[in-house]
This record gives sequence, structure tokens and C-alpha cells, in this order.
Amino acid sequence: MNGNARDTGLAQRRARLRARIPRAIDTTLELLYPGDASGGADSHQARVEARALGAATLAAAAAILVGLVVFGPGTHPLWGSISTGSIGTLLAGLVAIASSVAEQLRAPMRAPASWSPRAARAQRFVGIAAVALVHGGIAVIGIGMVFAVLSQGFFGVQLDQLTSTVASVIVAAGTAYLVTVSAAKITTAELSMLLSMFLTGGIVVAMLTTSDAKWWHFHFSELGAGTDVSGLVFNLTLFLGGLLLAAFAFTLLIDLAAWAAAAPPSRTRNVRAVAWGFQIIGICLAGVGIVPVNLNLIVHNTFATGMAVVFGAILIGLRWLLDGFTRVFLLFSDVVLAAIVFAALLFWPLGYYNLAAFELVVAGVIFAWLIIFVRHVGAAVPSGASAHRNPTASSPERSR
Repeated sequence: MNGNARDTGLAQRRARLRARIPRAIDTTLELLYPGDASGGADSHQARVEARALGAATLAAAAAILVGLVVFGPGTHPLWGSISTGSIGTLLAGLVAIASSVAEQLRAPMRAPASWSPRAARAQRFVGIAAVALVHGGIAVIGIGMVFAVLSQGFFGVQLDQLTSTVASVIVAAGTAYLVTVSAAKITTAELSMLLSMFLTGGIVVAMLTTSDAKWWHFHFSELGAGTDVSGLVFNLTLFLGGLLLAAFAFTLLIDLAAWAAAAPPSRTRNVRAVAWGFQIIGICLAGVGIVPVNLNLIVHNTFATGMAVVFGAILIGLRWLLDGFTRVFLLFSDVVLAAIVFAALLFWPLGYYNLAAFELVVAGVIFAWLIIFVRHVGAAVPSGASAHRNPTASSPERSR
């Protein structure tokens, strides 16, 4: 009996000790890292920041492993085929893609409510893939250009294993953090900025790496005709940019539908036509990258002409397609259309500049129009109606 009592008392003391250990750990952690005194739930932005730090930590650990394996004894150049810069750039691209996919899977972009489940899944897949690849492309372009510039500033520098690994850790962790924060807030405006950054960066890299110094005597498509790195970068930039523009069209449709549902009724309003117009432009842009000018001139020019025709139709018909939209923006669109016509006249028949200069001017005007258009759409949408990344949000009503 006494033995049983002693065993019972010992078991109780062990149970109390086991219960105290987690409380002691929690108390220690609370003293070192005090939390919210109110005990309330973390805000959405706080959770995003926490996930970004977690992604940065995982990326840093992966970079350490890569550095220990790739950067063996000896020294390595700052830029080159196997160098600190090339490994860091490759890591940045892979980390950006992984971080973007992981964050988007938490709340993928919603498809329009009227779509079938199969079409919605396909749209989500294309959207996640396009945004992730564009994030990876921006990371590769940005980090690669930084290392290329540093290699010219520190010409001939050689880095040992520790320094190269530390540089890779900084690049990978920083990329994971920034991409996670960016992918957590994929909105129509965010997509337009990503598209502008990616296309501009990719074309600039193609211009800087081309072996044809006289490409600008012809047209921009000449950058994609080469077999060197420039041609690959240019065509891949247009292809991924087209995919991203297609994803942009889906989010734009949801925002425009929310605006149309809150606006006064109209028989001429057709937000779907605007969204599908951008969808066609995205497909044509991807087609220009898939079929370079030297591969098939007719098909290439068909895609390029299709972009111009559809965009012109949107500009001309905007006041009817979006009846009730802001008058200031409609006036701005008329000015943009007049500017494109004037630029075309300067190219032909006046011959003031060549085709490459005309394409550059028109591209700049279109991107300016696109960014301002997205901002006006965001301002016109009722508060909370465009939460297309929120899986609990209700879908906007279909426009008339």
C-alpha cells in the first residue's frame, strides 16, 4: 500500500514537472520576445511579415548549403560563368519563384464567378505560374545587373568561399523576403507594375547584351532574331510578359465588374470586352516572343499587328465599353490616341525617325496609359469590392 502511494506520488510529481517545463519555456520566450499585450490576433500585414521572415530564413539556409557545395577552396571572381554573381543570381531566381508560388497558394487570384471549375483552375494555374516566373525574371535581371556593375567597379576582385557564401545568403534571403511581401498583395495595380518592370528590364538587358550593334536601324523585333543571349532574353521576356498580361486581364475583369455593379445602369457598358481585349493583347505579346521575326515573318507580324489593332479598338471604344467611367480619363485616352497617331505620322510618311524609335515611343505611351488606367479603376471600385485575393470575399455581380 505504501509502495503504491509512493509510486502515485512520484508519478504526480513527474507530471507536475512535465507541465512546468513548457510553462517555463513559454515564460522565457515571453520575456525575451514579448508579444501583443492585448492578446489580440495578429493583423494580416503582421502575418505577411512573419511569413516573409520565415521565407528569408529558409532561403538563407539553402544558400549556405549551396555555398558550401559550390564554392570550394580557393577564390572566385565576382562575375562570370561560375562566380559569386552567377550563383547568387541563379539562387535569387529560384528563391523568387519558390517564394511567389508558396505565397500565392495561400490565396490565389479568384476567377470570375460565372466560370466553370475547370476554367477557374486553369486560370489560377496560369496566374500563379506567370506571377512566379515574372518575379523570378525580375530577380535575375536585378541581381545580375548589380553583380555585373560591381564586377566593373571592383575589377579583378577574387572572393573566397566564406565571402561568396555570405553574398549568396544576403541575396537569397533578401529576395525571399521582398518577393513574399510582393506576392501577398497581388492586385491589378501590382500586376501592372510587375509587368512594366519586367518588360523594361528584359528589353534593356537584351539591348545591352546584343551582338548586333545596328539593331536599332531596323526595329525592336531585331533583338529577338539573334541566337545569342540577347535573343533568348528578349523572346522570353515577351512570352512571360504576355502570360502576365493575361493574368492581369482576369483581375481587371473582377475590378471592372465591381465598378459596373456600383455604377448607374447602362446598356452600352461591356467590361468583359475590355478584359478580353487585354487577354488578346497578352496572347499576341506572347506570340511575338514565341515566333521571332527570323523564324516566320508573317506570323510574327500578325501577332504584332493584332496587338496594335486591339489596343486601338479599346482606346477608340472606351467611352462606350466603359460608359460612365471618369471623364478625365476618357479625355486622357483621347490624348494618348492622338499622340500615337502623331507618332505614326512622324514615322510615315514624314520619315522623322525609323521604326525602332516609333516602337519605343508607342511602348512608352501605352505603358503610361496602362498604369494610369489601373489607378483610375482602383479609385472607382467601391471600397472592399476588389478583394480578389480574398477567398472569403463574395464575387461581384455580373455587369449588364
